[in-house]
Amino acid sequence: MTRSIFAPTLTAMLLLFFATAAFPQSDMTAAEKNLFQFFLRESFTPENRIELTRRMAAYCRDVLDNVPTNTPAEEAWVMSEMHSSGGDTDRLNRLISSKEWARHQLKGTFSECLQNVALLQQAQTQKARPAEAEYFISLAYTFNQDHDLGAFAKLVSPRAGVSAGALNTFRQLMMVAAMRALDGSTDAIFR
Repeated sequence: MTRSIFAPTLTAMLLLFFATAAFPQSDMTAAEKNLFQFFLRESFTPENRIELTRRMAAYCRDVLDNVPTNTPAEEAWVMSEMHSSGGDTDRLNRLISSKEWARHQLKGTFSECLQNVALLQQAQTQKARPAEAEYFISLAYTFNQDHDLGAFAKLVSPRAGVSAGALNTFRQLMMVAAMRALDGSTDAIFR
């Protein structure tokens, strides 16, 4: 059986093309543009995947620095409502539409991002390509609720630096990077 070397490249190119065509880059924050534009002009070499990881860590740190934090009382309220709402849909709706919930979710998601980045960096240091791919996929999955995260960011802070379109693109970049870690290809997305 012969395998075409063009199939993964074409798939990656089409995937990212359609993802990026959905929103203009002008809607991105500076941190999002920094991460995104790197791979518009670079290939997926091991060194560039390390750079992608470094930029992803910087982006997640930047978001965490700009998202307001719940006070201990607000966080206690979120946890209480989360665990005691039972079948009360009005109470649950009030929780998930609150700024406190939005802050809680953003902090949790971007803290998880940094945890996944640390594991990814460890795999990259060890040159463990299957583990690298696994952690790129985990990192992509972290942003699986991109539309919710974008809405939460708008609710709590215009400085949060989170847009659903950018997160969708980052998630797809992570998936392409995982593919490249596994197949050893270093093809650029757009060339």
